[in-house]
Amino acid sequence: MNDYEAQPHWQDILQRIASIREQDDYSTANIEFIQEQLLSDDDRIRAGAALTASGCVFYPKTIDLLLEIVENDDNEAIRKASLNSLGLVIHEGVMRNYENDSGADTKMDFYEEWDELQEESLHEDYLRVKNLLFTLIQDDFESQTIKEIGLLALSDLGFLPAVREFIQEFIELEAESAKIVALQAMGKYPQYWTTELSDYISIEQPTSMVLEAISSSYSSNSLEIAQRIEKFLEHEDPEILSYALLTLANINQTDNLGEILQKFSHHPNERVNQAANEALRLFSQKNFDDYMKNELGYEES
Repeated sequence: MNDYEAQPHWQDILQRIASIREQDDYSTANIEFIQEQLLSDDDRIRAGAALTASGCVFYPKTIDLLLEIVENDDNEAIRKASLNSLGLVIHEGVMRNYENDSGADTKMDFYEEWDELQEESLHEDYLRVKNLLFTLIQDDFESQTIKEIGLLALSDLGFLPAVREFIQEFIELEAESAKIVALQAMGKYPQYWTTELSDYISIEQPTSMVLEAISSSYSSNSLEIAQRIEKFLEHEDPEILSYALLTLANINQTDNLGEILQKFSHHPNERVNQAANEALRLFSQKNFDDYMKNELGYEES
């Protein structure tokens, strides 16, 4: 058997990559395998590895390989997959308060030396990824598709004025894909976007825009947005109804909301029925939590 015949077939490699992802089995051997496939000459293999690298993005070398793909790969689909994985670095940085003076820059006396080294390394990687994303979005020669994926990767930083400026620029573009990405990004911090989200929760907007705007309003506490969504409770589209019910339950600003959800829990459409029952569970839990907090002074630790 010659060397060529001894090499695993691309389908076998992709099958192993898929298995790692499905089973969430990121052993050392599997991580090294994924990193090796990120260097493959086969676009199909690199693409699968880039997606699966989301499970090992914080291991040594993975971020370097993904950044290399984003910056230099000729295949846009593989660059998109790499950006999706790199977005986890931004999310982790936000969770660790890297944009806060009391976050990563503050040394903690009780850190072990190795923990400090890991923290410093992750902070550096976070800054590298953040800077790359900012550069991509502002690059006039970059494709719109890559810019859109880049904005989604940055959306956890939507509390930063610079990122909000990007979102505003995208919502003003004519391309529907750019507007949808902007609406998705607004969903991370809807408190900044009450007017814009309300504008897109309108019967005059395409269904795709309405769905994104309602979905992105889920963590809002805006009465204005809730009132906009209420107007869609007579809509015939089961998907819009389902989104509306769940979002209204989480906003919890609607009069007689319990009765409304109860009525929709008997809706003939199974999807609407399931959404209404989930919304009822959410509504009951939120009101129970509010009662425990406001009436009894109990807060979860």
